[in-house]
Amino acid sequence: MTTANPDWRRLVDHVQTIPEKIYETWNTRDGWDNHTPFGVEYGWDGVAWCMEFDWCMFHDVGLDAIVPKTASVAVMTDYAKKHGAWSEYPSIGALVNFSQSGHTEICVGFDKDTVYTKGGNSLQVGAEDHGQGNGVWSHATPRRAAKVVGYFAPAFPDGVCPPTADPADPRGGKPVESWRWAPPPVVEPPKKPAPAPVLPAFPGRDKFVLGAHNDHAFQLQKWLDKGDWGPKYQVGPSRTMTAVDLQKVAALQRHYLSELGPADGKCGPLTWRYAFEVAHGLRKK
Repeated sequence: MTTANPDWRRLVDHVQTIPEKIYETWNTRDGWDNHTPFGVEYGWDGVAWCMEFDWCMFHDVGLDAIVPKTASVAVMTDYAKKHGAWSEYPSIGALVNFSQSGHTEICVGFDKDTVYTKGGNSLQVGAEDHGQGNGVWSHATPRRAAKVVGYFAPAFPDGVCPPTADPADPRGGKPVESWRWAPPPVVEPPKKPAPAPVLPAFPGRDKFVLGAHNDHAFQLQKWLDKGDWGPKYQVGPSRTMTAVDLQKVAALQRHYLSELGPADGKCGPLTWRYAFEVAHGLRKK
């Protein structure tokens, strides 16, 4: 089974949207006190929350039914082993058991040497905080480090196996050497086509005789100028029909002589339409 946006991808995309920062509050008695929005979401705040963070990530995307609701990494590990979901290999979306159930984070990438994780109740790389995790941070850990105990690799409801390094992954995926998260491509909404230009009603031949002064004359002159008919304007289109404008009309008529002839410079309904269509790319010149 394949899907454009499988469950594992929805999970890891969501995990990667969580800003990396300190989330715990501080008090002078306890220091960082384990009070976080993730503890509130889980329903048990003020306690070690690395496993609670993992559960919240699954809960946020409607996948919490496939992981135990527990704040204990040891309980999570026992659950994984009892359900045939324990692995010594990383896979995307797996919950990592670090330091003999001392900590857990979610696997968001791996290669042949390194597992990349993101988790709560953790420390920023390089931080000096006496071992008290206080936020959500990303980490890179050697895959074969002693602290990496193993992985809980849940089976996703849609049946799609995430990228896995396990050569015998029970979820059916073929092992890959590496996978690193990258933001999903931004799909731009299709642009609405520009509305088709509408030909204004022909206002009458008297609007285009020599010396006529009106807005329709100005509109015709702009079309003629855009179509590059006849002599060039020295100043530009105006609201007055001049001898130059009549020459430009005649140039248009000569080009389409069989349809618009005679080329007398007098603008009628058909000349008006042809000037409009050429100016708007609706008719080949």
